[in-house]
Amino acid sequence: MFAVFSSSNAQTLTPPFLGAAREYAVLGSSTVTNTGSSIVYGDLGTSPGVAVVGFPTGKVLGDIERNTAAAATAKNDVVRVYNELEQFTSTRNLTGQTLGEGFAPGTAAINGTTLTRGIYKFDGNARISGRLKFDGQGNPNSVFIIQVNGDLVIDPGSAINVFNANPNNIFFRVTGNVTIGTGGMLATPSTLNGNFVVQNDAILSLGSTLVGRVLSTSGAVTLNNNNISLPEPLTTGGGNDGDGGTGGGGTTPGSANLSITKSVNNTTVTLGENVMYTVRVTNSGSVDATNVTVSDRLPEGLALVPPAEADKGAYNANTGIWTIGTLPANQTATLRITAKTLALGEVTNIAVIENNGGTDEATICVRPARPNVVGPKEVCVGGTTTFTVSNVSVGVTSLAIVAPANSGLTIESQSLTSFTVRASASTLPGTYPISVIAVTSGNCQNSLAFPIELVVRTAPVTPVITGPATALCAGTTYQYSISQPEAGVTYTWSVSGTGWEVIGAATGAQVQVKAGTGSGRVTVVASNTCGTATASTADVTPGTPAATPVIMDNSGPCTGLTYAISNPVAGVTYTWTAPAGFTFADNSTTATGTTVTLKATTAYAVGTLKVTASTAGSACASDEATVEVRAADAGSEIVVPTVFSPNGDGINDSFVIRNLLNFPDNDIVIYNRWGNEIYKTKNYKNDWRATGLEEATYFYVLNVRGCDGKNQVFRGPVQVVR
Repeated sequence: MFAVFSSSNAQTLTPPFLGAAREYAVLGSSTVTNTGSSIVYGDLGTSPGVAVVGFPTGKVLGDIERNTAAAATAKNDVVRVYNELEQFTSTRNLTGQTLGEGFAPGTAAINGTTLTRGIYKFDGNARISGRLKFDGQGNPNSVFIIQVNGDLVIDPGSAINVFNANPNNIFFRVTGNVTIGTGGMLATPSTLNGNFVVQNDAILSLGSTLVGRVLSTSGAVTLNNNNISLPEPLTTGGGNDGDGGTGGGGTTPGSANLSITKSVNNTTVTLGENVMYTVRVTNSGSVDATNVTVSDRLPEGLALVPPAEADKGAYNANTGIWTIGTLPANQTATLRITAKTLALGEVTNIAVIENNGGTDEATICVRPARPNVVGPKEVCVGGTTTFTVSNVSVGVTSLAIVAPANSGLTIESQSLTSFTVRASASTLPGTYPISVIAVTSGNCQNSLAFPIELVVRTAPVTPVITGPATALCAGTTYQYSISQPEAGVTYTWSVSGTGWEVIGAATGAQVQVKAGTGSGRVTVVASNTCGTATASTADVTPGTPAATPVIMDNSGPCTGLTYAISNPVAGVTYTWTAPAGFTFADNSTTATGTTVTLKATTAYAVGTLKVTASTAGSACASDEATVEVRAADAGSEIVVPTVFSPNGDGINDSFVIRNLLNFPDNDIVIYNRWGNEIYKTKNYKNDWRATGLEEATYFYVLNVRGCDGKNQVFRGPVQVVR
């Protein structure tokens, strides 16, 4: 067994231009440190650092540049190349896989891991352990880019070999460090090829050789008896990356010259998706080409989605032959074929000009469908949760389940249909991202990741209750709350004690509690799927409020607006509050005592007088007692109108004498203008309406016994207007 990985990228990759950095075999940002007799076949430099240690004993056959202008220019180019390498879109994700088959004797270790041209990515640390081969597959200009979002660990004794390619076009972009592994063949040199473009530090193991470069954007480079040489320059005009083929033999004057190109709209697709191939045949000769046919038979793993679209000629779906016929000079024929992907892996589709030999191909990577994962997305510290997996494509060999490093989360009981996640005792509560990827053993990409947000919880902490703990009053409602409620925790409240009662909802971060008449307490239970915790208030005995007072209205014209407590109790304080438009005798709006007298600001003021009862040393007041206050109830001035209009409109229909009702000991006689008595009554109720009488002026004589017991006589005219 041995591994062969391909990026399935049939398009030409153009490597980043190294610029001034191409002459440097070693370039560090801070320092370059050497131990022993290392030899560098090229330039060595630092920028902005100046420390170059260990030369001699080591030897640099090029120039040593310590923070010189030349080194700064090369450093800028290294940073540019580092950033450009990030912009390439990976077509193969190798996260979690090892490059090389280790050191155990056998065929697997001998063959190692093979990478064809393309862009490979590791979401995390990467390891080279054993033999790693880069195969240009006949194209010496093939480009290889390995993006490592973490550290690159190289086990001692590893080998990086290059076939049909050039180390100049091999790039390791490492966001962390290049370090020596603890596995492999300890103290055995490694044989390396390629350009290591590292953000931080790079350390080469004892005696290792490198054909390529070690370039750091912000770290140090450490050597140990190493042999480092620049690769041979790339040759020009050599190789073809598979983007286009030509007819055979070049162009003969006065002849047709056919060439063919084939491209695909998407080089990486998910199983079951469609791709579209575009085939173009061009006649760049000076005469028409006749009887032109192209063979484009879909390979196994693809199914035609009709119709195929040709702007010249016709495509036979059964034979895979595109009959163009005559293709005039300097014209192009185009065929578009849509196909559905049926199998995983790398699929190469070849188009050939028959009787000409011109050919081109396009390769796609068919990755598995993204798996669908369902299951409880919460787990307790020390517990497990199991997920069910569906939509796993045929040909998937395993699931790669990636949890954050150092999270304490481990994967158990894993299969293609389910897996279990365990949160260890060291896992901190919080939300953790987990990715589930369908892995295939072919030379292609794995599936897109299915994301899971796993919430890790612990049993609730003992809640802290905030709310009144003393000086409660029986029958009064109070609010109790959790000072720092936890997300995902249910709080259930209860009370104990005679007359104690939860008002409204009994769950939530706060509760309304009505205090009873006896000693009681408030309790809350915090619970989630991981456990419970209980807290209670201390026992408290509510105070008993004084009895609600009863107000006696003693108001009248002789007494004024006077009010008293009808059931006063010794030792109880009665606190009165005057309504708007009234004050007490001392012009205040509050007063205490069993009797109060109000003053009105207007003759017709109306309001509500309030009083509560309380006892000394108790915060519990009684319920509030109220009585309506009308300034007119204490009116003592007799005011007789001079006109009224008994016309039935409800306005001024009666002969109303202001404040007369406050003096029931009265009598009245009304005369017409000839002195005839037309109306007479005692205890007049303001109800004479001049019924049956014409509009005219009449005369009244009113006798009223006042507060001093003496009679007062009022005389005058009153006009009746209908």
